[in-house]
Amino acid sequence: MMNPSKDKIKEWLQKYQTDSISKEEFHALREAVNSMTDDELKTSLQEQWEAGENYPLLPQEKIEALYARLRPSIKVVPWERKKSHWLQIAASLLFLLATGMSVMFFSQRHEMQVLAEQTVTIRSGVAAPSSVVLPDGSEVRLNVNSTLSYQQDFGRTDRRVELTGEGYFKVQKKEEKRFVVQTDYMDITVLGTTFNVYAYENKDYYEMALVNGSVCVNTAQPPYKTLYAQPNEKITYNKRTGELSLEKTTNKMETAWLSDELTFRHEPLQDVFRCLERRFNVTFSVNDTTLQDDAYTGSFREKSVEDILDILRQHYDFRYVRTGDSIHIDMK
Repeated sequence: MMNPSKDKIKEWLQKYQTDSISKEEFHALREAVNSMTDDELKTSLQEQWEAGENYPLLPQEKIEALYARLRPSIKVVPWERKKSHWLQIAASLLFLLATGMSVMFFSQRHEMQVLAEQTVTIRSGVAAPSSVVLPDGSEVRLNVNSTLSYQQDFGRTDRRVELTGEGYFKVQKKEEKRFVVQTDYMDITVLGTTFNVYAYENKDYYEMALVNGSVCVNTAQPPYKTLYAQPNEKITYNKRTGELSLEKTTNKMETAWLSDELTFRHEPLQDVFRCLERRFNVTFSVNDTTLQDDAYTGSFREKSVEDILDILRQHYDFRYVRTGDSIHIDMK
């Protein structure tokens, strides 16, 4: 790059004072300052000072501190280490230069922060589950009517996602960065593990079922409680009572929605209905509970809850009525 003229340097200095200099012009000004002799710099700054308004004088210790901070990046040294009006002028102008740099860098950091705070949202449909691979390689399978969101800078400082609905997580292990699943009522913290989270807003309970690894669950609302789970254990939060409970599980019912085929072997009919609730995000009500404990064996590959109910009613002879996401079973 050719040496800029005095007028060009003067123009850049004026832009610095008004915070209107571009990034390219700033770099050119810094190169010009670095290549100037003390006398040349003194002349340019003197002219700039005389052309502008009066700047307040700085104390000597402030001047020394400014030179100490600026010297590593700008090759400027005081030509006279004494209390003089010129030294005050130079330090004041260099202070403006440093301030301009701070403003520019602050603006760039602000833009990066705004970008980092943007949210990525994945929504599954109503017909079938969806699969998601997060930036850290962790895998999430979302059940129907579920939403997963995370910030654009996911994984930079921590790994945090928000879930509404149901999701099956396979988390990549990173000792230095924990993985947190946030829901409305409980937060699940892990390093690397596999687990299922059930957190539909229209249900009375939220649930985390652990397949392998270890998990810490904290309630997100008072009264605040914490429980730890081991494989084949699940933690349930009751939204009505605020209770957080731990119990054993085989994970069969909690993860049945992941398979294309629903298989039951001597399962109570009430558990069959619960699996259908979770798979299709519906709610059953039954007018007669006498058959709830009846053991049922069978497999389903049907894609809709109505197809499965049509098969079940041939065996149990019931009628059903669906209203939205609610299904009423009328046992004969």
